[in-house]
Amino acid sequence: MKRFDISVLGELNSDLILYGLPPVLEPEREHLASDFAMTLGSSSAIFAHNISLLGSRVGFTSCIGGDPLGKFCVERLLESGVDVSGVRCLSNKNTGVTVIVPLGEKRHILTYPGTTFDLQIAHLDLDYLRSAAHFHLLRTRGHACQQETGDVGASNQKYCANRRA
Repeated sequence: MKRFDISVLGELNSDLILYGLPPVLEPEREHLASDFAMTLGSSSAIFAHNISLLGSRVGFTSCIGGDPLGKFCVERLLESGVDVSGVRCLSNKNTGVTVIVPLGEKRHILTYPGTTFDLQIAHLDLDYLRSAAHFHLLRTRGHACQQETGDVGASNQKYCANRRA
């Protein structure tokens, strides 16, 4: 029997969401939000979190910075039962963050990638990745896959590969 049902390799960052702002933001002026939320961000981390809550055994591989946002992200994954022993901390870097500003029917989405593109082949534990029945890969641009194989193209920025091991 495999250690995990699913092994996920992808980005790990937080989302900061500001609610209740006016529909038009004037430049050079402070605007006060009526509410705020900090949540686990990135599609790969949200997938791992949610599939774990549904009962799957999940291993997660990524990198974070040595900052409170990275710690927050890892704690959210741990709370849902995800094994995070594949997450590497790059202590001299900052974890990525996305600020989401809903304005009426549209959202402004501002992202600082942080460690999103810092994952290297040397950070990967291939035995850990192989220890699952399925492998789920997200956001390959700038990640270890691109470094190994060259440019994967814009259509593969979000790529999911499932395989039976």
